[in-house]
Amino acid sequence: MTDSPENLEPTVIDLVDQLEELVSTGRRVPFTAGVVVNEDELLELIDRTRLGLPDELMQARHLLEDQRRVVVEAEQEAERILSRAETEVARIVDEAAARATVMVSDHAIAEQAREHAATVLAEAEERAAKTCSEADAYAREVMLRLEDQLMRAATTVRKGIDALPSEGGSRRKRRERE
Repeated sequence: MTDSPENLEPTVIDLVDQLEELVSTGRRVPFTAGVVVNEDELLELIDRTRLGLPDELMQARHLLEDQRRVVVEAEQEAERILSRAETEVARIVDEAAARATVMVSDHAIAEQAREHAATVLAEAEERAAKTCSEADAYAREVMLRLEDQLMRAATTVRKGIDALPSEGGSRRKRRERE
């Protein structure tokens, strides 16, 4: 079998050339840029051209469609992920704000408690110092009275001893001395 130009199937380029010739040899419509061509011939050339297109072009077309679909799906998924991320961020920010509020509140309460404790402690120390001072004054007063009573008792005892006769002496001698 020999490959002669008559036996070869026309290429797409050959078919496009035939389409061009069909249009260029068509009858012109007066006063317009239009041309009248044989519809059957034109449609047959278009069908042959379509059939003559390589399979790779159809595959490329399908790949482009698949690519567009994948891009659309990826964009939709990205939107969903972004939406979930924004929701999560908002939740985390709200939670952090609530924790911060609690911590600030706890800090303020703790600070108030420390201030109150310091005030109560100062008052207690002041009362304790006053009580100690009053207790010391009372103890001094009691000791002074006790000393005074002891001195009177000692004086009474001394007078009692002096009033008693000394060893071997009589009571009269003493009376005389007085």
